[in-house]
Amino acid sequence: MVTRITAHGCEVSELLRKRSEDLAGRWPRFDPAVMDMQLIFRHQGRSHTVEAIVSRRRRQPAVAKGEGPDFRVALDELDGHVKRILKRDRSRRKDFRHATGLPG
Repeated sequence: MVTRITAHGCEVSELLRKRSEDLAGRWPRFDPAVMDMQLIFRHQGRSHTVEAIVSRRRRQPAVAKGEGPDFRVALDELDGHVKRILKRDRSRRKDFRHATGLPG
């Protein structure tokens, strides 16, 4: 699984880089179609933002954003958003695939 990390207007420490790779490494459990992930760290004034673009096979990429007073908080918020998106999309596909065509 490829995880690309980009920083805009800030430096990403090695510890934060490792934590973000560990969190992103768990996302394929929620949707096995995940191919690669891109994490974008931004720092403007007091705002710390982390954005994720998760590419999936034969599907639109999942895009989520987390904000907070520091990158750890933003990364935790982002993790919750991405998990929720991947779980929701996967359950919708399962429900559609296993739905019966005719009632009764």
